[in-house]
Amino acid sequence: MAEQRVSGRYAKSLIDLAVEQNKLDLIYADMLVFNNTLGANPALGILFKSPIVQGEKKLAVVKQIFAASFNAITISFLELVIRKKREYYLPDIANAFIGLYNDINKITFAKVTTAVAVSDTVINEVRAFIENQTGKKVVLETAVNEDIIGGLVIHMEDKLYDASISGKLRKAKQELLNTYISK
Repeated sequence: MAEQRVSGRYAKSLIDLAVEQNKLDLIYADMLVFNNTLGANPALGILFKSPIVQGEKKLAVVKQIFAASFNAITISFLELVIRKKREYYLPDIANAFIGLYNDINKITFAKVTTAVAVSDTVINEVRAFIENQTGKKVVLETAVNEDIIGGLVIHMEDKLYDASISGKLRKAKQELLNTYISK
Protein backbone atom coordinates (compact mmCIF):
# COMPACT_ATOMS: atom_id res chain seq x y z
CA MET A 1 0.00 0.00 0.00
CA ALA A 2 2.82 2.40 0.83
CA GLU A 3 4.42 1.60 -2.54
CA GLN A 4 1.25 2.70 -4.35
CA ARG A 5 1.11 5.93 -2.38
CA VAL A 6 4.75 6.81 -2.99
CA SER A 7 4.71 5.86 -6.67
CA GLY A 8 1.37 7.61 -7.17
CA ARG A 9 2.66 10.85 -5.68
CA TYR A 10 5.83 10.85 -7.75
CA ALA A 11 3.89 9.97 -10.91
CA LYS A 12 1.36 12.74 -10.23
CA SER A 13 4.18 15.23 -9.73
CA LEU A 14 5.77 14.21 -13.03
CA ILE A 15 2.40 14.45 -14.81
CA ASP A 16 1.83 17.92 -13.39
CA LEU A 17 5.29 19.05 -14.47
CA ALA A 18 4.84 17.54 -17.94
CA VAL A 19 1.50 19.31 -18.40
CA GLU A 20 2.98 22.58 -17.13
CA GLN A 21 5.94 22.31 -19.53
CA ASN A 22 3.63 21.13 -22.37
CA LYS A 23 5.69 17.93 -22.80
CA LEU A 24 3.22 15.32 -21.63
CA ASP A 25 3.39 13.18 -24.77
CA LEU A 26 7.20 13.26 -24.86
CA ILE A 27 7.52 12.20 -21.22
CA TYR A 28 4.82 9.56 -21.73
CA ALA A 29 6.90 8.10 -24.58
CA ASP A 30 9.95 8.11 -22.28
CA MET A 31 8.03 6.31 -19.54
CA LEU A 32 6.82 3.69 -22.03
CA VAL A 33 10.39 3.07 -23.17
CA PHE A 34 11.57 2.97 -19.55
CA ASN A 35 8.82 0.51 -18.62
CA ASN A 36 9.47 -1.70 -21.65
CA THR A 37 13.21 -1.66 -20.95
CA LEU A 38 12.59 -2.79 -17.38
CA GLY A 39 10.33 -5.55 -18.67
CA ALA A 40 12.88 -6.73 -21.21
CA ASN A 41 15.81 -6.51 -18.76
CA PRO A 42 14.90 -7.87 -15.33
CA ALA A 43 18.48 -7.22 -14.15
CA LEU A 44 17.81 -3.48 -14.45
CA GLY A 45 14.82 -3.80 -12.12
CA ILE A 46 16.96 -5.78 -9.69
CA LEU A 47 19.59 -3.05 -9.85
CA PHE A 48 17.05 -0.41 -8.76
CA LYS A 49 15.88 -2.57 -5.87
CA SER A 50 19.36 -3.47 -4.68
CA PRO A 51 20.42 -1.74 -1.45
CA ILE A 52 24.02 -2.78 -2.09
CA VAL A 53 24.54 -0.75 -5.27
CA GLN A 54 25.18 2.93 -4.52
CA GLY A 55 22.86 5.58 -5.92
CA GLU A 56 25.64 7.16 -7.96
CA LYS A 57 26.24 3.91 -9.82
CA LYS A 58 22.50 3.53 -10.44
CA LEU A 59 22.39 7.08 -11.75
CA ALA A 60 25.35 6.40 -14.03
CA VAL A 61 23.57 3.35 -15.45
CA VAL A 62 20.38 5.36 -16.05
CA LYS A 63 22.29 8.12 -17.81
CA GLN A 64 24.28 5.61 -19.87
CA ILE A 65 21.14 3.84 -21.07
CA PHE A 66 18.59 6.64 -21.38
CA ALA A 67 20.27 10.06 -21.53
CA ALA A 68 20.75 10.10 -25.30
CA SER A 69 17.11 9.41 -26.13
CA PHE A 70 15.07 10.76 -23.19
CA ASN A 71 13.78 14.26 -22.62
CA ALA A 72 15.79 16.35 -20.14
CA ILE A 73 12.79 16.51 -17.79
CA THR A 74 12.57 12.72 -17.65
CA ILE A 75 16.29 12.38 -16.95
CA SER A 76 16.10 15.05 -14.23
CA PHE A 77 13.14 13.27 -12.70
CA LEU A 78 14.92 9.90 -12.66
CA GLU A 79 17.96 11.60 -11.15
CA LEU A 80 15.81 13.20 -8.44
CA VAL A 81 14.18 9.89 -7.55
CA ILE A 82 17.55 8.18 -7.28
CA ARG A 83 19.08 10.99 -5.21
CA LYS A 84 16.08 10.79 -2.83
CA LYS A 85 16.81 7.05 -2.49
CA ARG A 86 13.41 6.11 -3.96
CA GLU A 87 14.73 4.21 -6.99
CA TYR A 88 13.11 1.07 -5.58
CA TYR A 89 9.80 2.60 -6.67
CA LEU A 90 10.81 3.50 -10.23
CA PRO A 91 8.99 0.58 -11.93
CA ASP A 92 5.82 1.42 -9.98
CA ILE A 93 6.22 5.14 -10.71
CA ALA A 94 6.46 4.41 -14.45
CA ASN A 95 3.32 2.24 -14.30
CA ALA A 96 1.45 4.87 -12.27
CA PHE A 97 2.50 7.59 -14.72
CA ILE A 98 1.23 5.54 -17.67
CA GLY A 99 -2.05 4.92 -15.84
CA LEU A 100 -2.49 8.62 -15.08
CA TYR A 101 -1.69 9.52 -18.69
CA ASN A 102 -4.33 7.05 -19.89
CA ASP A 103 -6.86 8.53 -17.46
CA ILE A 104 -6.13 12.09 -18.61
CA ASN A 105 -6.44 11.12 -22.27
CA LYS A 106 -9.41 8.78 -21.70
CA ILE A 107 -7.65 5.70 -23.03
CA THR A 108 -8.72 2.22 -21.99
CA PHE A 109 -7.55 -1.25 -22.95
CA ALA A 110 -9.71 -4.18 -23.98
CA LYS A 111 -9.05 -7.73 -25.05
CA VAL A 112 -11.43 -9.37 -27.50
CA THR A 113 -11.37 -13.15 -27.78
CA THR A 114 -13.10 -14.90 -30.68
CA ALA A 115 -13.31 -18.52 -31.81
CA VAL A 116 -11.73 -17.73 -35.19
CA ALA A 117 -9.59 -14.90 -36.50
CA VAL A 118 -11.78 -11.97 -37.53
CA SER A 119 -11.28 -9.28 -40.13
CA ASP A 120 -10.10 -5.75 -39.45
CA THR A 121 -13.61 -4.54 -40.27
CA VAL A 122 -15.11 -6.57 -37.42
CA ILE A 123 -12.35 -5.42 -35.05
CA ASN A 124 -13.02 -1.79 -35.97
CA GLU A 125 -16.76 -2.30 -35.39
CA VAL A 126 -16.09 -3.80 -31.95
CA ARG A 127 -13.69 -0.93 -31.15
CA ALA A 128 -16.29 1.64 -32.24
CA PHE A 129 -18.97 -0.09 -30.14
CA ILE A 130 -16.78 -0.11 -27.03
CA GLU A 131 -15.76 3.52 -27.59
CA ASN A 132 -19.44 4.48 -27.89
CA GLN A 133 -20.29 2.66 -24.67
CA THR A 134 -17.38 3.99 -22.62
CA GLY A 135 -16.69 7.38 -24.14
CA LYS A 136 -12.99 6.48 -24.15
CA LYS A 137 -10.46 5.69 -26.84
CA VAL A 138 -9.93 1.93 -26.88
CA VAL A 139 -6.67 0.11 -27.50
CA LEU A 140 -7.81 -3.31 -28.59
CA GLU A 141 -5.93 -6.59 -28.28
CA THR A 142 -7.32 -9.62 -30.07
CA ALA A 143 -6.98 -13.31 -29.32
CA VAL A 144 -8.32 -16.54 -30.75
CA ASN A 145 -9.65 -19.33 -28.51
CA GLU A 146 -11.53 -22.15 -30.22
CA ASP A 147 -13.02 -23.25 -26.88
CA ILE A 148 -15.56 -20.41 -26.93
CA ILE A 149 -17.13 -22.09 -30.02
CA GLY A 150 -18.50 -18.83 -31.45
CA GLY A 151 -19.30 -15.24 -30.57
CA LEU A 152 -16.84 -13.17 -28.58
CA VAL A 153 -15.62 -12.36 -25.09
CA ILE A 154 -14.52 -8.84 -24.15
CA HIS A 155 -12.26 -8.19 -21.14
CA MET A 156 -12.08 -4.51 -20.31
CA GLU A 157 -10.75 -2.97 -17.10
CA ASP A 158 -12.45 -5.08 -14.42
CA LYS A 159 -15.40 -6.12 -16.58
CA LEU A 160 -16.09 -9.23 -18.62
CA TYR A 161 -18.68 -9.31 -21.40
CA ASP A 162 -19.29 -12.89 -22.47
CA ALA A 163 -21.28 -13.17 -25.69
CA SER A 164 -19.81 -16.55 -26.60
CA ILE A 165 -21.69 -19.73 -27.37
CA SER A 166 -19.79 -21.62 -24.68
CA GLY A 167 -20.78 -18.93 -22.17
CA LYS A 168 -24.45 -19.22 -23.15
CA LEU A 169 -24.27 -23.02 -22.91
CA ARG A 170 -22.68 -22.75 -19.45
CA LYS A 171 -25.42 -20.35 -18.35
CA ALA A 172 -28.18 -22.61 -19.72
CA LYS A 173 -26.65 -25.62 -17.96
CA GLN A 174 -26.54 -23.72 -14.65
CA GLU A 175 -30.19 -22.64 -15.05
CA LEU A 176 -31.23 -26.23 -15.75
CA LEU A 177 -29.31 -27.46 -12.72
CA ASN A 178 -30.88 -24.77 -10.53
CA THR A 179 -34.38 -25.66 -11.81
CA TYR A 180 -33.79 -29.38 -11.26
CA ILE A 181 -32.39 -28.84 -7.74
CA SER A 182 -35.22 -26.54 -6.68
CA LYS A 183 -37.96 -29.09 -7.58
